[in-house]
Amino acid sequence: MEEKKLELLHTITCKEYFDQKAYEGNSIGVEFQDFTEVNLFTENWSHVTEFYLNHLQYVQGKIGMHGAFIDLKPYSYDKYISDNSMFKYRMSLNMACLLEVDYIIFHSQLNPFIHNEMLIELDNTTHSKLFMDLMEEFHNFKGILCIENVYEQDPYLLLALMEKIDHPQIKVNLDIGHAHLSKNYSLEDWIDILGNRIAYCHFQWNDGTKDTHSSPTEEEIIEILKIFEKKDLNIPLSLEYFPQDITKEISKFQRAIEKGGLKFEI
Repeated sequence: MEEKKLELLHTITCKEYFDQKAYEGNSIGVEFQDFTEVNLFTENWSHVTEFYLNHLQYVQGKIGMHGAFIDLKPYSYDKYISDNSMFKYRMSLNMACLLEVDYIIFHSQLNPFIHNEMLIELDNTTHSKLFMDLMEEFHNFKGILCIENVYEQDPYLLLALMEKIDHPQIKVNLDIGHAHLSKNYSLEDWIDILGNRIAYCHFQWNDGTKDTHSSPTEEEIIEILKIFEKKDLNIPLSLEYFPQDITKEISKFQRAIEKGGLKFEI
């Protein structure tokens, strides 16, 4: 079997963790999360934008950006809440266009405690329309908008939303740490159910009880990548346990691939 290229992205919380030398020496990408800062767009954020405009040229791999998500509900029936949420979604997409990122990530914002089928259908219809409207408005965005599973323990909730949206530039960011907290569905189940809608991955782990964004061991990397290999899933992996030394992480992945006899190469 031919080896497949495994794309790794160094996930950083802010520009201060951008290591220019590491990117120059390795064919890795970066996902920056500065624009998730809850009050950023009420302050002077030009220095953040200027920094990435001057430094992303050094990144040889894919570029991801996490959009705003804290306390937002863009499909709220309360106009004040939806207007504020949409302002932050638009500002995030403005940054994504300006910086020409390959991926922008938004949280699903799905409420897993709603069980009324009529409300679920209404929420998904409203939610779908806002994303379709955003893609029409930001037609100059050439990347992929990824919707991330967060609180939902049932992949069918996200599947129902994705089926409503059905847009070629809107895909799923599978957060495997969040999926691992699901009580009734395994990681394999999530991949089977969401299928080719998955285009990106937040790669982080936990003990199955809390979302700790822990670094996986070599054995856990082997276990996870074996599932990816079995399901023929080869997508960019954003290391959302925020490693400080990305070079060491690359070596750890290489050892895991060799030890596990996996058909991936970095």
